[in-house]
Amino acid sequence: MQINLEDDKISSFLSFMNYNSFFPPQKLAIDNGLLNGSNILVTTPTASGKTLISILAAIKTLEKNKKVVYITPLRSLAYEKFIDFNNIDKSKVFSKKIKIKISTGDFNTSNTDLGSSDIIILTNEKLDSILRQGASWLSNVGLFISDEIHLIGDLDRGPVLEMVLTKIKKFYPDSQILGLSATVTNSFDISGWLDCILIESSWRPTRLLEGVYSDGIIYYNDNSKISVSESGKDTASIAQDLILDSIKDNGQNLIFVETRKRSISLAKTSSEIIYKRLSLEEKKTALKYSKLLLDNNDDTDLTKTLSNLISSGVGFHHAGLSLPSREIVEKAFKNGIIKALFATPTLAAGVNLPARRVIITNISRYDFRYGATLPISVLEYKQLCGRAGRPQYDTYGESIIISDSRTSYEDIYDHYILGTPEPLNSNLENNTSIKIHLLGVISSFHGINIDDIYDLFSKTFYSFQNKNSSSIYNKIDISLDYFLDEGLVKFENKKYFVTSFGKLVSILYLNPETAVAFKKIIKSIKPNSFKTNNIFGFLHIITSSPDFYPKFSFRKQDIEEFSILFYNNYDEFFFDVEVMDCSRSLWTLYEWINESTEKRIHEKMAIEPGDIHRIVEVSNWLISSIFEIAKLLGRADLLPTIFSLQNRIKHGIKAELVPLVQIKDIGRARARSLYSAGIYIPNDLLVISESKLSSIPKIGSKLAKKLKKIYS
Repeated sequence: MQINLEDDKISSFLSFMNYNSFFPPQKLAIDNGLLNGSNILVTTPTASGKTLISILAAIKTLEKNKKVVYITPLRSLAYEKFIDFNNIDKSKVFSKKIKIKISTGDFNTSNTDLGSSDIIILTNEKLDSILRQGASWLSNVGLFISDEIHLIGDLDRGPVLEMVLTKIKKFYPDSQILGLSATVTNSFDISGWLDCILIESSWRPTRLLEGVYSDGIIYYNDNSKISVSESGKDTASIAQDLILDSIKDNGQNLIFVETRKRSISLAKTSSEIIYKRLSLEEKKTALKYSKLLLDNNDDTDLTKTLSNLISSGVGFHHAGLSLPSREIVEKAFKNGIIKALFATPTLAAGVNLPARRVIITNISRYDFRYGATLPISVLEYKQLCGRAGRPQYDTYGESIIISDSRTSYEDIYDHYILGTPEPLNSNLENNTSIKIHLLGVISSFHGINIDDIYDLFSKTFYSFQNKNSSSIYNKIDISLDYFLDEGLVKFENKKYFVTSFGKLVSILYLNPETAVAFKKIIKSIKPNSFKTNNIFGFLHIITSSPDFYPKFSFRKQDIEEFSILFYNNYDEFFFDVEVMDCSRSLWTLYEWINESTEKRIHEKMAIEPGDIHRIVEVSNWLISSIFEIAKLLGRADLLPTIFSLQNRIKHGIKAELVPLVQIKDIGRARARSLYSAGIYIPNDLLVISESKLSSIPKIGSKLAKKLKKIYS
């Protein structure tokens, strides 16, 4: 579709980006009022041009001196969009600099700096936190863009997105809403709820072939079938055969597997044969990426394994990898060096990594909620196969499910290839979600009556889908009683007011049940009985709270060793606990604050770097919350210990290094180096010479000069 617009700024931007035509969905969005402020919901396949649609709408909003807020459920997507939207400033279509900020964490920060930005990229949770705090700059937002809006049906992330969109509709009705989604069955429901014009299209820049593999034959949805040479009947052999069939024509492969362990084992199985098919230049480049991975990570066995595989043109990708590892793997894949990437399904919703051929090795996943292995949904399958086809390289993409002996390929074909994705349904009604979001609503007002509370929740997607149901209102009433009993809200003059405790809980973005548990434990600690070494007690209440994740239970081989540690430190707990009331996550955190490396933790407890990072990140949020609650309760006697533990969790250090990490640019490794050289507190820097300071390992002349300038 040729571009023919009279808008100077948009035409200039398109020229800067070398666009000379629109994809059909882009043209449809423009024709239906995208550039005139109409609310639009775009539901189209992956790589069909949704990012450009959002950028064009953003340019029109910026022309009116209004702000743009872009929300996404995943941090990895937020950073991708930051790069995409930065092209607006690079294009120089505006005479002023277009300021872009990204914010994905620290729920309790004031966010005043975001108000000076033109484009603000946030996670759904971050925007919800900002809405609760009533940031004044929100009134100047002209466009809210909600990416991956189909995740409103997700059990965990859906309720946050639903409440964010409900508040936008209710409190910012003059702002344009642009929803972006994969194709879903009941997109008409979502567009009706949001009062959006629905732009629905199955158009893709590359043709998608969907098929099922069985006994050496791939059966495609265009009624064709091809034979593939079989080297064996097991899944590993079949996956290997399908990969080789693809790379002989320079195709890349994305192989979705059911577990992290499986992703590694299948990658190892395929590495030797793929390496043989790399060109000499590709082998050299693969070796560079392999070395880069080792240089940017702790030398865990996981890192070494991945490094070796990358040098063979193979990789794996899952949540256990560190962020630097994932970034290097993604870059190597995007640059065509990794020919086969074995990944768990979380990648499908994470980053933009299209492949010529997507291979799904198993249609079942273990579901922790049910404690059983269950078939994936048709919706999840469509998300996985949507990664097939590289627009810049291919005219088509393939998605292939490997059938097994338990299910006939005909049944798989009928259910998944020909099947219709399940409709999206709200998950707001669960008790935890109601508590979290109801308290958030009350904390946003200086008093709100029950009718106004009911009115807001009547505008949710849940109420839109369940027009005659009163169950959500019953749960609101039960939650309000809980809030009153626990001192989170008070009821005066027929209105609900948040208490100082309730306001703090909302700002910290805590589950009220977590906050109440923290409050009760803090109040139960008698001032005279408190010890400054109650570390295990705090680690236990953090890792056993409803908000903590990921929770790893003990393996059989862990119990004996942890039991010794447990009983040696039993007097540090705040109440009677058993060994099995603790977890491998608690043990990991204990090792971390005692300066164990990622390598040691991984070898000792089989906790992978990515999981260590999440344990530390969530624990830092929770210990910071405990600090704020203790401060609110006037427990000054607890604050020094909590502050020390907060720093130990953040930096992974023993207690003696806490004073040193208060110095800017001094973290775990540098603090230990300084301490080993006799620098115990910041003021010790006053008496050491710059030359001696610069000779300390990990300090160097540049940092030494900077430190001496501060401490002189």
